Amino acid sequence: VVLSCADQPVRVMIQVNQAAPGGVQRSVRAAWPNYASYWASFLSIGVMCRNNHGLFERIARLNRPLLLLNWLLLMAIVFLPFSTSLLGSNIQVPRDANIAASFYGLNAFVIAFFFSSVWIYALAHPDLLRPDVDREAATRSWPRFSVGLVVYLACVPLGLLSPIAVVIVCAGIAVYYIFERLPDITRASATGSPPRA
Repeated sequence: VVLSCADQPVRVMIQVNQAAPGGVQRSVRAAWPNYASYWASFLSIGVMCRNNHGLFERIARLNRPLLLLNWLLLMAIVFLPFSTSLLGSNIQVPRDANIAASFYGLNAFVIAFFFSSVWIYALAHPDLLRPDVDREAATRSWPRFSVGLVVYLACVPLGLLSPIAVVIVCAGIAVYYIFERLPDITRASATGSPPRA
């Protein structure tokens, strides 16, 4: 469902304006900010979906508050193509680029906030976790998992200074989250076999 929204930036924001015959090559080159913004957004959506799956691999039971938090998280993720389109369309427009970049950073921060909220809520309700989850190890993993919360918040004022820097930072954070930030937090079995991967 979430990934199905990822095609929206392609149709909405990556548009090449051909002013005159023979101008396609120049128009394609001029649209590079749109490509950069789309790439950062698509990468982020894919990584977010993987991390959402990783969270719920460690959760055995659901309740209404947890479902609500996850619903808000997915709603924020699905909104990302709009903020991406806004950024890609205005990244070379003075003043508008700054507002669009800050708005994009704000959207990313809200996503990170709800990611952290889902995990914190699960940690605060051990009965929701899988029996083999080591709660202490899971708690220690939270700072690494929540790096985006601080970085995306910093992107809001950063957008007022450099919209391109926001795209670069957000793409960098997406790469950071490609790697598992919730390390193996399962308890070793009594037989001494390694924990579940």
